[in-house]
Amino acid sequence: MAGEEALAAGENGNRKLTAVLFMGGVYLAFDAMSTINSSPWTHETFGQDAKKAESAQWYVRQAIGTSLAFGAMSSYVGGTPWPFIGTGIANGYLFWLYRRAYNLAKQNGS
Repeated sequence: MAGEEALAAGENGNRKLTAVLFMGGVYLAFDAMSTINSSPWTHETFGQDAKKAESAQWYVRQAIGTSLAFGAMSSYVGGTPWPFIGTGIANGYLFWLYRRAYNLAKQNGS
């Protein structure tokens, strides 16, 4: 039995598959951010320098854009919105987290 068939088996099979697709989108967002960008701690620690801060925010935008594009493609290919929804929610959190670090750096003069 293929993995997808195993997930679809049973009463709540479609819900199980939906959860996996949603979490795939979440994972995609976190993976893109960690691949393309530094940690929020790095942003907070070295963000006082205007050029470094702007460069770091450029990478945040790149990671979010890349993961949203792949999430959209996954949703299109799979015929379900759940990968894109997961990617969007995770990116909302990541944007807030990195923006918080950016603002703290400016506020604290790190």
